[in-house]
Amino acid sequence: HHRYQSHRQLPPHLPMMMTAGGETLLSRPPQGALSRLLPSVLLSIQLPPIPLLCLYSAILLLVSAATWLYLRLYHPILHPYPWKLASSPSQRKADKKRKVVLAGSYNPPHRGHVAMLSYLSQRYGEVIAVVGMNPAKKYAVTPQQRAEFIQQMIDAEDDIKANVRVEVVGGYIWRFAFREGVSIMFRGIRSWAKDGDEERYLHFLNTWGPMVFGPLRWPLPTHFLEGKPEYNHISSTLIRNICLEANKKGTKADLSALVPEEVADGVAKAYC
Repeated sequence: HHRYQSHRQLPPHLPMMMTAGGETLLSRPPQGALSRLLPSVLLSIQLPPIPLLCLYSAILLLVSAATWLYLRLYHPILHPYPWKLASSPSQRKADKKRKVVLAGSYNPPHRGHVAMLSYLSQRYGEVIAVVGMNPAKKYAVTPQQRAEFIQQMIDAEDDIKANVRVEVVGGYIWRFAFREGVSIMFRGIRSWAKDGDEERYLHFLNTWGPMVFGPLRWPLPTHFLEGKPEYNHISSTLIRNICLEANKKGTKADLSALVPEEVADGVAKAYC
């Protein structure tokens, strides 16, 4: 409590209380006095200068962004099998208004890719199978050829051909996704334990790229779709190795168990 030695030192609008020793103490002011005192109290508070407040805000923003990015990179969003549809009717309706991307090299495409495209087609309104490419790189099987294989696979599946299309994209796929109004970018993996190390680098590019080169655009979410167990033994590398071994032996590679029958011969001719 603030103490005053005499009544003359007190502001006239403040109530007083005398102690046995003759000292005068300030008692609690009534509501009206409190409302009159409040502006002067607020004015007496020493706030940091505006540049310092801006610095504090910038530091807080950077720390929050760094924490969020760390969690996104090291705790990715995984969709294990069995893949699920949205639980509520409203969410299912919202998903049907979304456009998503399933990006990869598809070198070559196989049955595992078709299963993922089928699920995404069932859940979302529009799905784009993006064949990524480096314009400066030469490929034994061109991205356009791979896109044709994917299109043939899609055309053979009545339940997905209506809302799935194929695009060949050079450069950053996140730029294409922003132009297309995509909500989620998907990556197909066998499991995070098997493919996580390789995928983390691409995940890093998709996360930091828009913020640095966007510029200053909040990144689109990247989800990882773990493979259907019956196809998890299949990979594009496996198919290429089978073709390589068949070429060494001078035999014809049988890829019908790995890729849909509609494209098995075409993939064998292109890769073997």
